[in-house]
Amino acid sequence: MVATAELGPLEMRVLGVVERRGSAAVGDVQGELLREGEELAYTTVMTVLSRLHEKGAIRRRREGRRFVYSAARGSDVLKARLVKRIRSALFRGEGSKPLTALLDASELSREELRELRRWVDGKLKDRGS
Repeated sequence: MVATAELGPLEMRVLGVVERRGSAAVGDVQGELLREGEELAYTTVMTVLSRLHEKGAIRRRREGRRFVYSAARGSDVLKARLVKRIRSALFRGEGSKPLTALLDASELSREELRELRRWVDGKLKDRGS
């Protein structure tokens, strides 16, 4: 599995698109990035996906003449390491400060906040609290 320090900002955005979609071809990822305001050449997206595959962050399978990419099994571990790295770099020893910073900086809808509450409540229930 790739270390989070080895992923650049564009690689993280591309990985996020693949994870949100479940699986995607190069054109799918390029289109999603364009909808998010990121205009990239097809070859650039293809190169980023190939590098993510080489690093073990995503897997690919051939469908006809194209590759379809999906998240690698350890992608949850990769995301956890990334969050830990950000927390360590920006919020050293400040407990839940990274979460509150995200809530303060984000313009979450009421439904997103409810979803977050359900997720936290579920985690508390799993831990017997």
